[in-house]
Amino acid sequence: MFAELSPVGESRRSKTPNPAAREDVVFDLLKNDRRRMVMALLAEEVESVTIGDIARTIAAAEAEETPAPEKVYKSVYVSLQQTHLPKLAENGVIEYNQSTGTVAPGPNLEDVLVYVEPSTVRDVWQSEELILGLVGLGATLGAVVGVPIVSVLAAEVWAVLFFTAIICLNAYRLLA
Repeated sequence: MFAELSPVGESRRSKTPNPAAREDVVFDLLKNDRRRMVMALLAEEVESVTIGDIARTIAAAEAEETPAPEKVYKSVYVSLQQTHLPKLAENGVIEYNQSTGTVAPGPNLEDVLVYVEPSTVRDVWQSEELILGLVGLGATLGAVVGVPIVSVLAAEVWAVLFFTAIICLNAYRLLA
């Protein structure tokens, strides 16, 4: 799976690749916010983008304002050009053309992205586990204090029912 990934300084011609070493490389690549942002941006691209466009996007995110201050932009641009892009290119995660100043997804980008959780932002009330947990807590407490309809079942029964529902929901997600 990571045939092209190799620790810095290790020959890529190694006859017996070490899977743990390759995972170490992946985790090393992922430990920097800017590299993760480059990978996330390129995951959405089909063609190449300029270093300037990537630097502007990252600088705006870091500065939390658009456009980012020139000082932040320059810092991001230089670190991308000198450190992060060469490191990603060396491991086949991106294709980096220094002469044109362009970056494109590399052959190993998808292999590295499997280690990154999707960055989708979910509204807290869309979490089914949270909703089930809160309703279950309400039903259990209602049974304890004697709320007429809820107290028909014991608090322990309500707790077991809602715990079971949460477990079933998670099992369904794992199997789906």
